[in-house]
Amino acid sequence: MRAKLFVAALTLGLLLSVLVAIPPPAQALVTTFIDPPKYDPFLYTPNETIRFTINVGPTDPRTFDVLVVWDNGPSRIEWSGSLFDDQTIPAAASSLVLTYKLPATIPDGDFYWIEVHDENWIENAGVGQTFGNTPRLFVRTWAINLEFDRPAYLPGDDVTVIWSVNSLRNGSLAPNGVGKLWVWDSANIPLISPNPHTFSLPNGTLQFTLLGTIPTDRSIIGFAYYNNTQSNPDRFADAIAFAEVDGLRIVVNVPSNTYEPGGIVTVEVRARVTDGPIFPATPGAPGVEIDITVTDLLTGLAVDRYGTQNLLTDAHGYVRHVFQLASGVAVGTSYQVLADGVANNAVTASGTDVFAVASNVEVVAILTFNKNQYMSGDTVEMDVDVLGSAPPFTYIYEVRDGTTGSLLAGATSTDRMFSYRIPNTYDGPIVFQATADDGDGNRAVAGRQFNVVTGLLLVNLDRMEYSANDRITASFSLLTNVMTAPTFYYEIFDTSLFPGTLEASGVVMTATATSGSVTFQVPAIPADEYTFRITATEPGRVVVGETSAVHTGGVLLQITVDKTSYLPGETIRISYALIPRGRTALPQAFAFVIEMFGTPGMVIQTASDRGELTFTLPANIGHGPTNLFVFEFMTGASANTVVQIGPTNLLWDTTIGGIPAFAVILGIGLLLVILLMVLMWRRMSMGSMARKAPAEKPAPPPSPTAVPGTAPMAVSCKACGLPIEITTSKRPIEVMCPNCGETQMVP
Repeated sequence: MRAKLFVAALTLGLLLSVLVAIPPPAQALVTTFIDPPKYDPFLYTPNETIRFTINVGPTDPRTFDVLVVWDNGPSRIEWSGSLFDDQTIPAAASSLVLTYKLPATIPDGDFYWIEVHDENWIENAGVGQTFGNTPRLFVRTWAINLEFDRPAYLPGDDVTVIWSVNSLRNGSLAPNGVGKLWVWDSANIPLISPNPHTFSLPNGTLQFTLLGTIPTDRSIIGFAYYNNTQSNPDRFADAIAFAEVDGLRIVVNVPSNTYEPGGIVTVEVRARVTDGPIFPATPGAPGVEIDITVTDLLTGLAVDRYGTQNLLTDAHGYVRHVFQLASGVAVGTSYQVLADGVANNAVTASGTDVFAVASNVEVVAILTFNKNQYMSGDTVEMDVDVLGSAPPFTYIYEVRDGTTGSLLAGATSTDRMFSYRIPNTYDGPIVFQATADDGDGNRAVAGRQFNVVTGLLLVNLDRMEYSANDRITASFSLLTNVMTAPTFYYEIFDTSLFPGTLEASGVVMTATATSGSVTFQVPAIPADEYTFRITATEPGRVVVGETSAVHTGGVLLQITVDKTSYLPGETIRISYALIPRGRTALPQAFAFVIEMFGTPGMVIQTASDRGELTFTLPANIGHGPTNLFVFEFMTGASANTVVQIGPTNLLWDTTIGGIPAFAVILGIGLLLVILLMVLMWRRMSMGSMARKAPAEKPAPPPSPTAVPGTAPMAVSCKACGLPIEITTSKRPIEVMCPNCGETQMVP
């Protein structure tokens, strides 16, 4: 534990040393700030351009000698020379920004800083005054990532250490070099042999096995460095990694508390590596051997067919076991599930869970209401249907305020119907709930919430689009149970922009108790949208309704074709006209898209808003009525029409004296029907005047035994000539040929 605290303090100290500069005593208000590194939060890289800012106060000097310094020994031996000699801050400014590109060959190190001196410091060979702080720079070329393959291990586990040395600038692997890796526990006992392990590749792994006797309160500590050369390296990186050695914990979970006889039981077991409380992020223990025993708690005996042995946990420490309860197991029987775990023949643990056998009945209540929306004063009728159990039921009804939860009404009944009248003074959310109890311990609860309103105000306009100087009439109708003589106010807003502007308002003088109308004269320069709002009010009550109309706009596209039918390969000539509406103006040019199902579309560009378009049909287009669609891209206008492709019905195309032949034939048929009806009427009229004929003697009853008729039992098909067998004597009859499928009547 002391080793963990020491390493944490060491890491914190390193971060603070990066963030906090150690300046000499300040002689002025001059301060120097360096921008953060580009490729790493704390470390600068060779060949990186650093940017720093010098700030001064009103009484500070404004000309300085600035140095970027690095020290390889007891005294500075390298610096930026006269690069920043006599740097002057303009009179109107209070700061100066400078940049410096670190040399590509600059060695890694923590001995770099920035100094600000008086303007003669360089000329006087380093003699003079120093101003402000001295920000430090930490230069590295590589970073080494060192970690263990798991955050925690059990005694006897295999441990893998993984390392990778990468460039801070682009993430590429470092070249081959010289590296060493140490691994020991928190008691300073080496865990690998030899310790350190030497390596020369920038990435790799090392595996070792923990002793089964290692205490479970230890930590594993890994440390590695990587240099470009064995001695006096210019490039180096180091890293430290930690993992824990903990004990084994077994967690058993049976998802349900109860199962029915014959039910399928799933047991979930997870082995965890921890000595403390179990959290969701506690690592799992792979490869732990699990034995599961299921015991009847009433008899204390294990049920062998329910248990299992020699299961191994997966990579996350999970293992699952499924078994089926006997169909004849008694309701009320309780079982304990015990999971024993062994890891590496060194660590053991166990866990338990319990469940019971119960006969579960799922009872569901379904509510049906007489309306889907309610107003104050309405009567709510609720019907309850229960599934999953048989009557009789006891019903418990509740009506609650949906805002406060307060009980408004309640009842207990054996009647599945419940009625409640909403008070005239109530509006807002209201909740209806029903509970059905079958007396055997099974209950079903269902509820529904409605939003009660004082009334509904329906507003309709006589036009949804308008032009300048039009008159718009808004008529309204109030549905309410509680407002007897309301006053109606109207408001008309210009809602083309937000917020809307009030155009007109007042009291509707011609309104009755439930309806009325108001008229609005559209100005000569109309807005793009007007909203009509009607408010019905009585003392303490308000009902609002509104609707909107928009200014006539957009562009209409009208099209006609030169013919109604075309043959494949023909050209369709389409006459078009674009008609602007309202304030809409047409663009300079137009792009028409012509499409027809089963053909490739085409685009035609033109500068004319009226004219003719042509569209050639493919030679292989299918026949029949087809939709022709025209869309103008610049205005969004579209139109379509249906044209006939291929041969058409001759009755439609042929004319007799300028009248379609089909119409002539239909007229003749209608005339024949009328003549037939007249003849039948005359015959019935004359028959009624004739003397009534004597009643005929009734026919004798049919023979109790059916006798086939004399009609043939087989006929020849008129289409293919093959015989068609007939199995009935019924005539006439329609039969179908089993060979060619043609049908015909047999008299």
